Amino acid sequence: MNKALLVGLLFLYPLAVYFGLQFSEPALIAALFIGVLIARYWLTKSSKVNLAHMKIVTISGITLLVFATFANSELALKFYPVVISSCFLAVFAYSLYNPPSFVEVIASKFETLDEHAKRYTRTVTKVWCVFFIINGLIATATIFHPDPVVWLTYNGLISYLLMGILMAVEFIIRKFKKAKNKSNEMAD
Repeated sequence: MNKALLVGLLFLYPLAVYFGLQFSEPALIAALFIGVLIARYWLTKSSKVNLAHMKIVTISGITLLVFATFANSELALKFYPVVISSCFLAVFAYSLYNPPSFVEVIASKFETLDEHAKRYTRTVTKVWCVFFIINGLIATATIFHPDPVVWLTYNGLISYLLMGILMAVEFIIRKFKKAKNKSNEMAD
């Protein structure tokens, strides 16, 4: 299995849980995704962009899914998006207090960052922290909604759309800021 397929399977987690629960026990679905997380970890471990911070996300996800397996718990399966959002919040927030920021680490893999860019990545990291707080709260609320389609729709569609919108807006702002910084440097 290649890394892209494994990441795709993780994005399909809400669909797999929603439809899987109609045909099988929660333990089987959890066990399947434990395998996916372990395989993704091993493939990512050998990649060029190896972020040590991501270990906490993987370990937390596996821990929850092991619990879901042994408890045969539908509720634990539905908490997975909350746990992942909380882990990302912890990783991003921790990086603000123990620099470089998470976004700076990622950005520095692709380009050299000056001081303006480093400050900008700290701001972007803060924005992502706010996003993960809000996302986690909404994901938690959907778990307890009586209609499981609400959980599926938010965690399998809306949250991904919101992440995509945030990335697109950030990309546009970043391009604008880069152009502005270049024009300021030329004026000097």
